[in-house]
Amino acid sequence: MIMTKPAQTLFHQNKNTSHSNPAFTLVELLGVITIIGILAGLTLGGAGAIRRHGATSQAKSEVAALQAACERYFADNNAYPANSSVDPSSSSSAAPTGYTGAGQTLFTNLIGSATLSGTSTSKRYFEPKPLMVYTNGSPNYFIDPWGYAYGYNSDGTNAPLIWSTAGQTTTNGMNKWITSWPKL
Repeated sequence: MIMTKPAQTLFHQNKNTSHSNPAFTLVELLGVITIIGILAGLTLGGAGAIRRHGATSQAKSEVAALQAACERYFADNNAYPANSSVDPSSSSSAAPTGYTGAGQTLFTNLIGSATLSGTSTSKRYFEPKPLMVYTNGSPNYFIDPWGYAYGYNSDGTNAPLIWSTAGQTTTNGMNKWITSWPKL
């Protein structure tokens, strides 16, 4: 007589076999999470640099546009908008918040109104984008991509100096300013 195993045991697998379950180990998961973290850090760091470069390029083009608007103003009036309250070489003018008065003078002369939405009393020499204008007060003034007023200085006869502090709040960053005058 031949002894056979019952039918149940023929199809029943032993739980102690060497088959592995299709799952990730903790070490593999930690490795993948680490790689994702490194790649995210590199990507976000690069995005910040791109954002700063974009803001700098925008400020350069806005300074050039304001300079061109001042030249158009000069062609019609034989004088530049005069403002002697701010001198970029003085140490007291390093804080970008100190330029609002000069910015208001520039705005009022180039727009022909104290506010962007106001009716112009004279010719408009500049059409700014709405994000370039600080409108929470009257008169309004032009702001750079960092949210500070553009600096402006002119005695009326000499070409004006227009600058952005590029977000710098101390004189230590003066070499990073974006200006209308040539770099020396």
